[in-house]
Amino acid sequence: MSIKSYLQKLSFRTGVIVLLMCIPFYLLSFVQVFFPVSTATKGILFTVFFGLAKSFQYGGIAILGKEGYKQVKGYFKRKKQLKDETMKADNNRTPHYCPDLFSNPEILSGIRLVIFDFDGTLGDSQKLITDTMLATIEHLNLPMRSREECARTIGLPLKECFSSIIPMSDEQAEECAEVYSEIFNVKNVPGAVTVFPGVIETLERLSAQGILMSIASSRSHRTLAKLMDELDLSKYITYLIAADDVIEKKPAAESVLKTLSHFNIEAHETLVVGDTEFDILMGRNAGTHTCGVTYGNGSKESLEAAKAEWIVC
Repeated sequence: MSIKSYLQKLSFRTGVIVLLMCIPFYLLSFVQVFFPVSTATKGILFTVFFGLAKSFQYGGIAILGKEGYKQVKGYFKRKKQLKDETMKADNNRTPHYCPDLFSNPEILSGIRLVIFDFDGTLGDSQKLITDTMLATIEHLNLPMRSREECARTIGLPLKECFSSIIPMSDEQAEECAEVYSEIFNVKNVPGAVTVFPGVIETLERLSAQGILMSIASSRSHRTLAKLMDELDLSKYITYLIAADDVIEKKPAAESVLKTLSHFNIEAHETLVVGDTEFDILMGRNAGTHTCGVTYGNGSKESLEAAKAEWIVC
């Protein structure tokens, strides 16, 4: 196997790490001029450090490939854009309130893509999820929690839903996730999850305007795809990102960044819509516009605290 073939089999994350390693060596190659050594030694140090920097740079690019390198560049471009926009924004601003996505034309001005959360935003699944969490807690003889406490965790990765409300080790959280999945598969019968009133009408109007739609969810891809078919949403939603499709879960930006890359759409042309602060922070971390909805699992106060630009009440 050639070196190039071997490198291309390594992971995207490895490629990013290797690529970033060039930075300290580029810095050292220039900082070494201030070292208290002879001119000849400085020349040798420059050659070594600069050579290492180039090796890490081209090694990282080889691992990432052309598309991976473009994704990394796009990430830093979006991070800079987000930083610039955040500096311009007033941290004490209040969000705009509206009864729906279409009541104020500004909310969709310049928007080409809407990324929805699913649970609590499109699908009414709170009872199914909280029933399953409570059954999991009881099955494992853990300290009981209220339905409201369980509901507030919806939107987090599954393990964190439990560890955020009950002190436990990572191994216990893994066990909770496994038991939850087993109980959920039993309870998740057709009809257990329904769409919220007005959702289908909203999706139809967005589709009629030529706006693309996708979902970024903390569910597994299998259950999410199954719900798309059961609820007849597949004709509107053209792309799904689930918890098992990413490494960094909400509120990290990875789900949104992968979606932007898939559609080749910029962050400022995108609106993230969700019912919890995790959705809003995910959108803000990716540099998109954000809209919170108060009919799901979150609260108006938590959406305000996360600095949603718009809130549908």
